Amino acid sequence: MRLALLKKVGFAVLAGSLLLPSGLLAQSGAGSIQGTVQDATGAAIVGCSVHVVNQSTAVGNDTTSNNSGFYSVPGLFAGNYTVTFSAPGMKKYQTLVALQDAQVAVLNPKLTVGDVAEQVTVAGDAIQLATYDSGTVSTQLDVNRIDQLPQNGRNVLGLAQNTVPGLETNGTRANGLMGEGMEYSQDGAPMTNRNFGGENNSPQAILPDPDAVQEAKFETLNSGAQFATPATVILTTKSGTNSIHGSVFETARNNYFGIARARQNPANYAAPHYVRNEFGASVGGPIVIPKVYDGRNKSFFFFAYERFSLRQAANELVTVPTVAMRNGDFSGLVNSSGVLQTLYDPNSTGANLQRIPFPNNQIPMLRESPLAQAIYAATPLPQTADNPLVNPNFNAVDNTTQTVPNITTRLDHVFKRFFICLFILLRLLLGRRSRCRTRGRIDYMQQAA
Repeated sequence: MRLALLKKVGFAVLAGSLLLPSGLLAQSGAGSIQGTVQDATGAAIVGCSVHVVNQSTAVGNDTTSNNSGFYSVPGLFAGNYTVTFSAPGMKKYQTLVALQDAQVAVLNPKLTVGDVAEQVTVAGDAIQLATYDSGTVSTQLDVNRIDQLPQNGRNVLGLAQNTVPGLETNGTRANGLMGEGMEYSQDGAPMTNRNFGGENNSPQAILPDPDAVQEAKFETLNSGAQFATPATVILTTKSGTNSIHGSVFETARNNYFGIARARQNPANYAAPHYVRNEFGASVGGPIVIPKVYDGRNKSFFFFAYERFSLRQAANELVTVPTVAMRNGDFSGLVNSSGVLQTLYDPNSTGANLQRIPFPNNQIPMLRESPLAQAIYAATPLPQTADNPLVNPNFNAVDNTTQTVPNITTRLDHVFKRFFICLFILLRLLLGRRSRCRTRGRIDYMQQAA
């Protein structure tokens, strides 16, 4: 029994070590580069070494082409990559690939005969504009468009609504689907607030700061089978690189510098208090502890902080009881049609078992309940002589105080194959099947030992 268990665990670890990168990153927005390596005559090149390097982090991934010349490098996040192909008796082939979020880029190089020390470099980025192996309809928002496009409110939903075809209801629905048919996913974790509604319930708190988003892919039709909904938004946050990079921003609105008056305010009414601030900063780079640990090329961090702050005093026209009504006199309780609204004594019974109206529509002060006295004491007096059944008679000030902080953290580390196998083994032995749904995460990426 014990031997059988060990064989089972060993087989699972072996299978997991082969499948971990694509399986673990399937829903995280990771893409891949794949294709077929051929020579000048179109024949497949077997055993061609493929070396893919992220230009920002210098993290490399290696593979070789199979008997059909096919190769695949999965688990790659959006960014610029240098791809090098080398085979015995062939010149090295090197090109740059700009990989988008969750994209499967197809690169089919043709190697020419020559010394392996010779190299053919293809200048310019190879960007695949369309794919024909999937029926998914999608739109990409890269970091440059996110930075350049104007935003009112600094949230991804508003940006999506104004840029992605087919989106509705402030970016929470697509092509007529119900709200439940579309889900936002950040680095593989669903961002839907299932307790209080969707993303639009509190976008500043649920979705990441736009400065923390590296790229967003909106699959508005026929989303991939690895996702649970017909439409999916795949958000990929920025990661640290070998160099320190960051940003600082501040947007402010304050009616001290200008009048923000609502249309219903009188011409001589002073503008209410309005102060709105959105500020934050982000920083990313390698994890380096002087004389202790140098994480360049393997360990990276990214941190972003945003705070939305609103202090507002908005006007609202309401109705309050008149002074006469507070004294029990409702003789002026007339609607817009000039019909008196008669009040009946609840403690009386007249002919035909009907209540008897109060004389002159006036309630004796001795009949006023303690509850009515408390409500009148807490209600302000009217500001105008308007009939409350016809027009508002009080201009109320609604004070709003809102503060929403948003913190995004990301840690990336390149694990060697030994640690990946150890991680799978521990999960099998401990029986952990939980799924991480936090924003801070560690990306397990495969690298040959």
